[in-house]
Amino acid sequence: MHPWVIGPQLIQISKNSQPRCVWGCLAQGTLASLHKKEQIMAFNNKYDPKTLDDLVIDKNNLQILRLMTSQLIKDHLLLEGANGTGKSTITDLLPKLTHGQNYQVENIKAHEDFVIDKDVLLCWENFCGLARAQGDAAYIVIDEIDTIKKNHALFWQWLDTRRGTVTVIGTTNRLMAVPKAMRSRMKCLTFKPVKTIAMLPRAREIMKAENLVVNDNYLLSELTAVQSFGDIRKYMERLELVAVALRMGAIDSQGYQVAPSPRLLTRVK
Repeated sequence: MHPWVIGPQLIQISKNSQPRCVWGCLAQGTLASLHKKEQIMAFNNKYDPKTLDDLVIDKNNLQILRLMTSQLIKDHLLLEGANGTGKSTITDLLPKLTHGQNYQVENIKAHEDFVIDKDVLLCWENFCGLARAQGDAAYIVIDEIDTIKKNHALFWQWLDTRRGTVTVIGTTNRLMAVPKAMRSRMKCLTFKPVKTIAMLPRAREIMKAENLVVNDNYLLSELTAVQSFGDIRKYMERLELVAVALRMGAIDSQGYQVAPSPRLLTRVK
C-alpha cells in the first residue's frame, strides 16, 4: 500500500466546471518519502535536460546555443537570470554537447571570497595547458561572477589573450553588477522567469514519458499555481505531485473527478 492514503470524504467536481487544483498539496513529506523510501528519482533529476530541445528557454537564446555547440560561434558566455531559469543546466550541458567526452571543466564559486590574482591565473594556465595536452577543450565556469570583488582588469586582460584556447562561462542574477569591461568581452544571454505556457510543451513530454494522460487545461491550471516563482524546479515538483495524484486516483486524466481536501490526507501508521 502507498504510504499516503485518502480520507473518507471526497469532493465531486462537475464535468462542466473549469479544471482547478482541488487536491492541493498531497502533503509536505510526500515526495521526500517517495524519493527516500521507495527510491524513486525526483523529476528534477530524472528529467534533467539531455539535449538543447529539452531546455525551456527563449528561442533566440536557443539558437545561439545551437551555434555554439556546432562551434560556429566561439565566445565566452555570461548567463543572467533568476534562480531556476536554466543557467546551471546550460553550464553543465554546453561542454557535453559541444565536445562529447573531450573536455575538462574548472568550477569556481565566486561568492566564496574568490579573488583573482596572479596565482589564480597561473593555476588556470596550467589547467588549460593540461587540457590541451590531452586533446580536451578547456572550460572555466564561474558561478555568481558578479561577486568577484577585486582585480577585474587582471581578469579581462587575461580573457583577451586566451580567446580560442579556453571558454569562460559566468552566471549571475545581477547583470549590471558585472563590470562593463567584462560584459563587453562575453556574449550575454538573459533568461527570464519561465511562464506557464512556455513550460507546457515540456510538461506534456514528461507526462507522456511517465505513461500518464493529462488534460492540457488541467495541466496548465496546476503549473499556474507555481507560475509566480518562474522557476523550472518548482514546475517540476508540481508535475511530480500531479503524477503521484494520478497514480493514487486522487484525480483523473481530465483533472475533474474526485479529489481529497488536503486536510483529509492521512499517513499510514
